[in-house]
Amino acid sequence: MIIGGPHCTLFPRKSLEETQSDICIQGQGENIILEIKKALGNKISLSQIPGIYYRVGSEIKKGLPYKEVCDLDKYPFPARHLVNHYAYGIGYNHGFSKGEFTSIVTSRGCPFSCRFCSRNSISMKKYSTRSTENILKEIREIKRLGYKYIAFVDDCFLSNKKQAKELFDAIIKENLNLKFYIAAARVDSADPDLYEKMKNAGVVFIQFGLESGNQDVLDFYKKNITVEEIKYAVNLSNEMGFYTVGSFIIGAPFETLKHFQKTINFAKSLPLVSVSFVPLKYMAGSELWEDAVKQGKINNYEYVLSANSKRDLAKFTNSELISIGKKAHRSFILRPKFFINFLLVSFKQGDFSFLLSYLSFYFNYILRRIHLVQWICNLKKNKFG
Repeated sequence: MIIGGPHCTLFPRKSLEETQSDICIQGQGENIILEIKKALGNKISLSQIPGIYYRVGSEIKKGLPYKEVCDLDKYPFPARHLVNHYAYGIGYNHGFSKGEFTSIVTSRGCPFSCRFCSRNSISMKKYSTRSTENILKEIREIKRLGYKYIAFVDDCFLSNKKQAKELFDAIIKENLNLKFYIAAARVDSADPDLYEKMKNAGVVFIQFGLESGNQDVLDFYKKNITVEEIKYAVNLSNEMGFYTVGSFIIGAPFETLKHFQKTINFAKSLPLVSVSFVPLKYMAGSELWEDAVKQGKINNYEYVLSANSKRDLAKFTNSELISIGKKAHRSFILRPKFFINFLLVSFKQGDFSFLLSYLSFYFNYILRRIHLVQWICNLKKNKFG
């Protein structure tokens, strides 16, 4: 049994111990798996393979030091023909049909080091990108396969603005007639020239990691952005007619109700079509997690732990933070201003499918709540006569 992924990259020895697997791969596995195949065919020894841990009886041994993979262009594209009979992308739009939506990754790793994020450690603190021509070649293939929608799902797309401009210029020139979703972007990528190219190339959706409306919280997280940059990016995105989504984190160790209210008010001041307010998580590999382990607040086998006053990781319990987040979300979406902006963006796009998808999800949620209440009432009625 061979295993890989974030857990194996961060805790290779523990991964083998906890799963009782035979071989554990650190980092990127495309080259390593080929070497393992040779070892299983007795052509080389496992000890000669970089980036693995393996079992010899009851003992766990380590191969050679991991080698970074820099040339991502040499890898073949995903075999999408094997999955085109599935409906993907429901998180973006409930209306997607089978074989219409797919995703693409143009880089690996992230060039930034936000304190709450473990992605930098998972990528072994390496950031590499594919060439513009290689990305474009895959997009052309996706077009030939009949897909209509593509999501860029890099850890931090648009961080290389020069390459992004080249890519969208080429998409415009070739008139590929596709719709694009950007799953994760930073607000400091905001640039009128770039966003205009994105619009003309077919970008319809962009999600930002906004995190907070408090500058002291942003600084604590080492986001290296300002509240003013957030305002500028979201407003520019809205002006372009993009469906603009923002995610917020609540529960930094020093955050108070005053901080939370400021973030909620800040979110309401922005023309966003969707938001999330989620409790801070201490994730293995992140700077916050490592600091908490050193301070004895977290054990080094607790890979993901939510902010919680009971562990001295926040001023509120996890359940309180969840409740605050839910109330914040409800107060955000139950405003006339929110629906008006959503409607205006849909008019700009000439596409109401995203709005209808959102309304469908919202009303289904209400119906589920109504059915739950009816079920409880019936249960009490049957129990107590």
